[in-house]
Amino acid sequence: MSFNLLLEPLIDDWVEQLQQTVKNERQEQIVNAANFAIPFIAIPASTVNAAFKIAEYLELESNVKYMAVQLYDTYIWKQFWELYKTEISNENNFSEMSWLCKVSTKSSKQTKLSLMSCFQLACKMDSHSGVLRISQILNILHLIDKEAVYTPSMISSSEIRVFKTVGFKMPLYTPLHCIEILLAATGLGENLNMINISTDLLDLAYLQHDRLYMQFYLHYTDKDNLHMEHRAKQMISLKSNLLFLSAAIVYCTTFFLCLDTNVSEEQLLITKLAELSSTTNKDISNMANTLLLIATQE
Repeated sequence: MSFNLLLEPLIDDWVEQLQQTVKNERQEQIVNAANFAIPFIAIPASTVNAAFKIAEYLELESNVKYMAVQLYDTYIWKQFWELYKTEISNENNFSEMSWLCKVSTKSSKQTKLSLMSCFQLACKMDSHSGVLRISQILNILHLIDKEAVYTPSMISSSEIRVFKTVGFKMPLYTPLHCIEILLAATGLGENLNMINISTDLLDLAYLQHDRLYMQFYLHYTDKDNLHMEHRAKQMISLKSNLLFLSAAIVYCTTFFLCLDTNVSEEQLLITKLAELSSTTNKDISNMANTLLLIATQE
């Protein structure tokens, strides 16, 4: 009996729970402005690249890496809103330039330490990973910045501060979780090459995130301003949907493998992925082709 057959009774439940989680997160962002966050707007590609190198150096699980980046992204957004609320409460002296300077100064001082705190929390959340020791964190921080001085108490305080800022909530799903569930739901999970290539494409999508979405958006450029405004809102919705990028990666992965499929079967696959991610065939196809173009150029 195949592994997929053993998992089949659970797959529908996993998909339903994942879809509900994504839906709840998006609804929460609409209701509460402080929870609104567009992925990757708050963190530059250099930070993502640094996070990946840290994960590789520490030999951490892939899910820990993605969870740490997600957590750090959320933390930066929450910190942004906290500083904004503090400044705006004193309306008489509120200065947008002064506020932006404070955000920039505070973020730059805490970036390295906060990122390591996110790895600390992600390791504790992931059942397959061991605890990231303070001595390991101090070592990494020293390698990154030999002139800065960090103490064990600073490490502990930073972890508490980050966890408190994100509302004591950890990401329930990473894009890798989504990909694994989509592979299982489409019957592609038994192919080891699908899993390996999907993971490589996910890394690429993270490292080239701005370029990926900029090129993807070109598919929908229109001179009609009203139409462009609608597409901009749709882009925000797609960027906030973990399942969308994961579905596009799964579809893109099939381009690299000589799967024994015909046009009809490919259409069934992309329709299934669109249904599971609550998006459209066109969006998934365009994103998959954009990712393919970047992958072949790298």
